[in-house]
Amino acid sequence: MISKPIQAEKELKELMNKYYSQLCVVSVQYTDSLEIAEDIVQDVFLRFWEDNKLLSVETNSKAYLFRSVRNASIDYIRKNNYRVFTDIEEANLISEEEISEEELSLQYERLYRIISQLSPQERAVLNAIVVENKRYKEVAEEMNISVNTVKTYFARALRTLRKELPLSILLILLSPK
Repeated sequence: MISKPIQAEKELKELMNKYYSQLCVVSVQYTDSLEIAEDIVQDVFLRFWEDNKLLSVETNSKAYLFRSVRNASIDYIRKNNYRVFTDIEEANLISEEEISEEELSLQYERLYRIISQLSPQERAVLNAIVVENKRYKEVAEEMNISVNTVKTYFARALRTLRKELPLSILLILLSPK
């Protein structure tokens, strides 16, 4: 029998492995910085663990984490005057249920077209991190480049995607099914 703390730690690691990259994508949409986004996501997971939220939000941990990262990113912007925050982005957030299958299909085609225009390195890094759920270090070793170069390629790819697609659509398209 696995003790409760060990089981909770295992579940937290699974959540981190499953959602870390997507949560960074959410945060970088607000902060425009991959390093800041990673710090925010790590802080959210740390608070999640310290406050024993894993047990209290077990049924919808994904929604809790995404909402927490979004709110922490907004708080960061407000506290640091990083850039002027408007409610326009918040108002434009929509859920997957509010998009027709046809619209979703069109947006996927648009996403693939935009991704195909990325440099081969940016495309490979984006795929490895978001689709294959690999860590920066793992991608760096496979591509024989530094971790900072991986972060640079990833940030550039996200910046391009964010310019071309609305935040709400990007979150839906990149979220795990």
